[in-house]
Amino acid sequence: MKSTKKQSKKERESEMTEGVPECTTCGTCCFSELPEYIRVFGIDMDRMDERAVSFTHFIGNRCYMQMGGGRCTALVIDPVSRRFLCSIYEMRPDCCRALERGSGACRGEIHTKSERPLIAVEALLQKIVR
Repeated sequence: MKSTKKQSKKERESEMTEGVPECTTCGTCCFSELPEYIRVFGIDMDRMDERAVSFTHFIGNRCYMQMGGGRCTALVIDPVSRRFLCSIYEMRPDCCRALERGSGACRGEIHTKSERPLIAVEALLQKIVR
């Protein structure tokens, strides 16, 4: 006989994030070589202050977060603690807000480019050593 017990939201979230690192120790989703990787819409701009807007740029008539060194320029990397923090987290674009930890999209990002944050941390550590 099948169990008809419904999972609680907490149980579903726990299942979804099993084996997925905390966002601040991962940062994979913030990495890309594409200049049009993170789209910024009008509603996002309305939420952003001047400092946050300074991380955006236009390609034609479309706005995107600036990418530099293979990652979003709003991403702050602490190479010592190996933490990845968004400097505009409270004002981040909707596409960033929509990417849930442990979702299929999250796992896809980790699967295809999990080495990129590690390479960035190593490069920053090399700069510190020099």
